[in-house]
Amino acid sequence: MHSDKCTVTAVASRKVTEADVLAFHDKRNLTVAINKSVKVLLNWNGRKYEGRAAGLDFESDGPKPITTYNSPRGL
Repeated sequence: MHSDKCTVTAVASRKVTEADVLAFHDKRNLTVAINKSVKVLLNWNGRKYEGRAAGLDFESDGPKPITTYNSPRGL
């Protein structure tokens, strides 16, 4: 499981924005919606997710994993 939000950085201006995660495939690609209007496909380059939309380059570390703990007692 992963978070439904992640941070995306515009490479040229170094502006960081929070985006909604639409689709995520670990170590392959990440699709996000920036400001609920711009859809960006980011591909894994071996280090980060990179993509281009509206003439701008974007990069992201991807969504944070969500960890859950289960106890044998069901608490």
